Amino acid sequence: MPNYVTTALKKLKPLFISKKRFLIAQGGMRAGKTYPIMMLIISWCQTNANKVWSVAGISYPHLAKGAIRDFQAIMKNAGIWEPERWNGSSKQYTFSNETILEFISVDTMDAHGPARDGLFVNEANDMSWETFDQLASRTGDKIVIDYNPTAEFWAHTELLAKKPERCDFIILTYKDNEALNKNIREYIEDHKPKDGEKPSNWWLVYGLGQIGSLEDNIYHGWRKATAQELQEPGKLVRYGLDFGYNDPTALVAIYERQDGLTMVRELLYESEMNSDQYPATLQALKIDPSVLIVADSARPEIISAIAQAGYLIMGADKNAGSVLRGIDRVQQRQVIYEGKNLEREYFSYAWRKTRTGKVLEVPEDGNDHLLDATRYAVDNLEQPHFDF
Repeated sequence: MPNYVTTALKKLKPLFISKKRFLIAQGGMRAGKTYPIMMLIISWCQTNANKVWSVAGISYPHLAKGAIRDFQAIMKNAGIWEPERWNGSSKQYTFSNETILEFISVDTMDAHGPARDGLFVNEANDMSWETFDQLASRTGDKIVIDYNPTAEFWAHTELLAKKPERCDFIILTYKDNEALNKNIREYIEDHKPKDGEKPSNWWLVYGLGQIGSLEDNIYHGWRKATAQELQEPGKLVRYGLDFGYNDPTALVAIYERQDGLTMVRELLYESEMNSDQYPATLQALKIDPSVLIVADSARPEIISAIAQAGYLIMGADKNAGSVLRGIDRVQQRQVIYEGKNLEREYFSYAWRKTRTGKVLEVPEDGNDHLLDATRYAVDNLEQPHFDF
């Protein structure tokens, strides 16, 4: 991937070098926030000797698929990557001027640890205010944060509201990212409202980079699981599985916690899966064979193949009224979640409307694969059943 000089980079650069302490980059889906921010951080590290810049994320797997991958791609494309300077264990790169760029994980780091000169919090709405506050108090220079605006959080309430004079704020969208794949651009624009239509919550958040509203959506009150909750999710009680081929195959894990919360964790979201791939995929995902999988009953041959591989599995109840009943049972739970595709479905899952605006008790179809899997599992949990 080339190091594109995108509009996002041109907009971010003057804010990155400004004297204001906080740079807050709010943006929609594929707005190209992280890549140019990493380019600017690399340039800073090259020109400032004996410094430390930290890039913080919710977990190392999250960083590996995002900021670390972007960092290494930028360095290699620019011809300045020196593998001997990268410590894979500590996730640190030491530049020739002895400046260190480190990647730190919220779920393992000590927020009270060593000081740093610069800080970039990637997808900041995954981090608690308390953790950010500790990191910020040990950062001497610039602090950059980015996020998708799924809801207001501490960037709005603690920084922009209380310290506006110390903040640079920018909203970026997919239109600021000229490097964006054409097919992805078209996918995003497919959600654009037609003339006279009210914008969907999905379009507001992921298309325009605006804070969304869930007033017309089916589910409300969900929130992202914290790092601590992800480490201690509770008791695993069900898996939900929705089959697909052109549409994604979707798998979730359902946990019940002692504090009364239900955690929904995205495990799989993959298109073009063949029937014979399921047993190996479940094995690779380390699915617990003693926990019941409640699956889309429309594919009995796949259910049979999974059962023959040694997993507990049954078809979901899809009789008349099961959809509304399942939705109602999910609505009655206090849900915390993990997963980007699950989040996108949650923010777009709405009731169907007539042309006159009348709301029907029928969900909009199409972007609901993980939510269908969740409904299968939760609906089953609430029905009388034998313990397996």
